Amino acid sequence: MSVMSSGRCLAVALAVALSASACAKAPPTEKGNKEPAMSEDTSQSRTVDGYTYTTAPVVAQLGPHRYAFPANFYDDQIGPSVGGGIALSFIWPGLQAAAPGDRPTRSMEDHYRTVTASIDYLDAVPASELLPRLSSTEATTEAGSVNRNDPRRRLDLRKAGTERFGLIPYAIDEERMAQFGNEYQKQFGEPVTRNPRKEDEWYIARAANGMLATFIKCDQPEGGNEGLAIQGDRLVPDESVKVSSCTHYFVDSNDNLGVTLFYPRVLLKDWQAMEEATRAALAKYKVR
Repeated sequence: MSVMSSGRCLAVALAVALSASACAKAPPTEKGNKEPAMSEDTSQSRTVDGYTYTTAPVVAQLGPHRYAFPANFYDDQIGPSVGGGIALSFIWPGLQAAAPGDRPTRSMEDHYRTVTASIDYLDAVPASELLPRLSSTEATTEAGSVNRNDPRRRLDLRKAGTERFGLIPYAIDEERMAQFGNEYQKQFGEPVTRNPRKEDEWYIARAANGMLATFIKCDQPEGGNEGLAIQGDRLVPDESVKVSSCTHYFVDSNDNLGVTLFYPRVLLKDWQAMEEATRAALAKYKVR
């Protein structure tokens, strides 16, 4: 299986939701939509379109590890994904699970407030190798290929900036980019295609031993506009631009799990709380 299998479909789904404000108005909301805390009462339920959603525990298997998450904690509020991996949803700002039956009737604003966690057991690589692989080109290019030296795709060829939110941003090194462009044109006979929207911002946090602990890639805001504004507990869209989003990677080394979070860029400031909420859920609902 691929290193991070179930995240692909989730990434597509989230991209659709985050870009929707560019072509349609979000449904009006009557209030701040502050989410209820997840209930520990396993009898809590709600029937929507003939299906009864509950908070009853549903077992999921990640490699040798078993978890019993409440059904409403899963992204579809039913259970684990088919084919391995699980997806959980945390509703910002409290980062709790949504009430059962919330998913089918969720407004666009509440979709924006949903932080999705795709969690996989890493049967192909140790957890310690995942982030270095994701932030380099060695696993995706052939040795000697000019594309291996693309500064947009290698942490070691980017330039560290000033800390923000406890993260170090790494920008594209334009001098190295120019050198790469020359090499690329010599080999392929055409210039490197550049699209600022596709040239992600990179953010890094390291553990005390210097190893990568968090790797986050975010869309470039359009003219500095992230497409959403925080107003209390609400995320209010600016429909003139697409919503910028982030893809956030970290690992659980003890159980060899890889975690990918998906959320709007405007929520980047809460990245640590998102990691803590995910780790807390994994610890709380692990049964063996």
